Amino acid sequence: MVPRAYPGVPLSGLVASLLILLVGAFSDLGPPPPAGELLDGTVIAVERDSSGQPMMALVQVDTGSGPAICGIDRTAFAGQRLPAPHTELTVDYQPVGCALPPVSRQLPRWVILTFGGVGAALMALWLRVGR
Repeated sequence: MVPRAYPGVPLSGLVASLLILLVGAFSDLGPPPPAGELLDGTVIAVERDSSGQPMMALVQVDTGSGPAICGIDRTAFAGQRLPAPHTELTVDYQPVGCALPPVSRQLPRWVILTFGGVGAALMALWLRVGR
């Protein structure tokens, strides 16, 4: 036999789970807009500091006004590992410089929907069994 809980607990859990489902269904989870223009670029060289450690990738980007070269610091790359020369990548190009394209740091939509759905199902089951 399932012990009876205060009725507000499962009801508030059900409402919270349904709200999580709504947030997952209707929220915009895409990455933030780029600061400039997303263009294809090619790593043409890797610059090293005075001790010989790689510090920056030089990227050539074909813009509307012709080719441009910009640098992206190694801290912008995953694991601070610079890509090898001739590697193609997409960059967020601005006339004053370039960066890697913005990435969404939010939970994926399927995680939010799964969390809300499982929570709603468990709370509905609790309300049904507890009667």
